[in-house]
Amino acid sequence: MFVEVIRLFIVLALTALGYAVGNRLYASQRAGEIAPLIGLVLGCGVGYVLGGVVGRTLDRAFGVVEEKVGRSEPGRLFAGTLGAVIGAGLGGVFGFPFFFILDWYWAYPAVALLMWILGSLGYRVAGHRSEDLLALAGLSSRPLVRASRYGTSDTNAYLIDTSALIDGRLLDVARSGFLNGSLLVAPFVLEELQGIADSGDVNRRRRGRRGLEVLAVLSEMPTVDLHVLDDSVPEHEHVDAKLVSLARHLRVSLITTDGNLQRVAELQGISVLNPNRLATALKPAQLPGDKITIGILREGDQDGQGVGYLDDGTMVVVEGAASRVGKEVTAKITSATQTSIGRMLFATFDNEAGLTGGEDSPGDGSKGDNSRSGRGSATPISKE
Repeated sequence: MFVEVIRLFIVLALTALGYAVGNRLYASQRAGEIAPLIGLVLGCGVGYVLGGVVGRTLDRAFGVVEEKVGRSEPGRLFAGTLGAVIGAGLGGVFGFPFFFILDWYWAYPAVALLMWILGSLGYRVAGHRSEDLLALAGLSSRPLVRASRYGTSDTNAYLIDTSALIDGRLLDVARSGFLNGSLLVAPFVLEELQGIADSGDVNRRRRGRRGLEVLAVLSEMPTVDLHVLDDSVPEHEHVDAKLVSLARHLRVSLITTDGNLQRVAELQGISVLNPNRLATALKPAQLPGDKITIGILREGDQDGQGVGYLDDGTMVVVEGAASRVGKEVTAKITSATQTSIGRMLFATFDNEAGLTGGEDSPGDGSKGDNSRSGRGSATPISKE
């Protein structure tokens, strides 16, 4: 519809122009009586073609502008527009002497170019520092409160990922008093957690509800300073990208059990606390001769071997436990080795102790589920 309206106006304008030109040629006796009709037809044809091109070009341009405006925060859009107006005004002021130095046909383009350059610069600068500028102008206090609460060197703050809430060990860390600072929860993390809790899959639903329960307990703990933010990150769609962007903007640390998210955040200079690494650092090393209880999840590469994982993700290869898949067994560690993917233990099935867990499989019975829907079960087995 938009293209057709533009085409209609251009057709009418060029048709009238063609008729006027033809009529003037006829009046000056340079053409015959048919000249106005020829001008009308030519103007109509050219207008129809040109109108379609102009209409479609404008439609695409407006679509791009609409998309960018839709992804921009209102505060940033307002500050950018204000910066563009101020920049264009300064360009007009600085360019005014050109009218006394240059001829008018050189002065007007020079001043217009200067206004466009300074206007574009003003939009980019003001848009980039929109929150700070709005706060200084008294139009918004949120950035200043955020800076004083979360951005100072003597106050720690941690942005929590969905996986850390589902994992649940964050609750024990908070109870122990190791987290000295504020815990921040973004709205899109709550939305993702709610989506997992409402899932049709039983395991996903259980983990999502566990994350919500952990969050509820944290909010009631007097020693925990929990804040639910209202920050949105519309320029990113994926939750991980939103978390990294928000943590960098707020200058806070990130708590997650997702190894991939941790690596991405650390590459961008964000401090990351991973409960898996904390558990590994605090847990005493298993030594040859120690006995452990472990769930056998699958058969090993060689005959008779069973494979399981400790809570910190350490792989344990148990000789003689291939027939115990899906059960917990007591095994005796015989050796340990360090590989490129982490520490690996070798053990033998303790026939005297036998089975310890009956037919029940440990945890949720899956190996290394590191997706956002499965991260952080009560007994995490993903490898870090």
